[in-house]
Amino acid sequence: MSGSSKVYIAEARLGFSSTTLDSTGSLVDQQPTDHITKERLLDALQVFKGEISQTPPLYSALNMDGKRLYDYAREGIPLPREIPSRKVQIYGLDLLSYPDESTLPDPSLQAFGFQLDAVSADASVSGSSVINNSGNDIITNDNEHDKSTVGPNDVAEDVQEERKTFRPKKFTDPTLTDPTYIPIPPPTIGDKSLYFHIRVHCSSGTYIRTLIADIATHLGTVGLMTDLLRVEQSGYRLGGPATLEMRECDNLERVEEAIQAGNQIWDERTHQHQE
Repeated sequence: MSGSSKVYIAEARLGFSSTTLDSTGSLVDQQPTDHITKERLLDALQVFKGEISQTPPLYSALNMDGKRLYDYAREGIPLPREIPSRKVQIYGLDLLSYPDESTLPDPSLQAFGFQLDAVSADASVSGSSVINNSGNDIITNDNEHDKSTVGPNDVAEDVQEERKTFRPKKFTDPTLTDPTYIPIPPPTIGDKSLYFHIRVHCSSGTYIRTLIADIATHLGTVGLMTDLLRVEQSGYRLGGPATLEMRECDNLERVEEAIQAGNQIWDERTHQHQE
């Protein structure tokens, strides 16, 4: 397992796609999700474990001929060539929530400040099932939980406050001035899109937006990322003694860029810790 591996918690929304693969981009497509079940989603997550090939998103900070990819996109300049795909490792991919009445959301979601009202507000503790780290196994005992899961008491109050300021603004992007920009519709009563949360343990350089979009394609629909939080890297866990300060971000695209840019800091801390 790579020493620079990372653990993220992400919120996904199936049924909509955007230019940036997150909720701040312009609407590209809308497709039904009625055919998707929890079992099909769990099977799809298994497919994406291990070594996979990813094509980085156009709205990313990668360089091509001395220019950032997102600059090509924002300026409407065609790319000199196709974005090359690359191999990444998905060490773990777990479903933390699913919008049905029989699934109890993983307690780490509340601990890290994720909003669950659009996902599983009707799930009850008694008789509910909890999805454990194996991905496919469902625990049906009332009080039996994944022992490796971070619970609400494991995260300090200051980290929960920090999570609130870190949480990006949804559905709007003040940096987009394109008159053709179409915002992603917010969730409404009767909304046919499907929300769920996943925990991703992956190698450095993995794009969670791309992973979610690829999972959606595998399921026969489209999807995008609506929230993202890195909770662990190189043995340091958010809420633990070595937590780094999170800065407020107003754009999910910049959130992921900031996460990628912070890799060097984490690696340096890991090196110092090993010494």
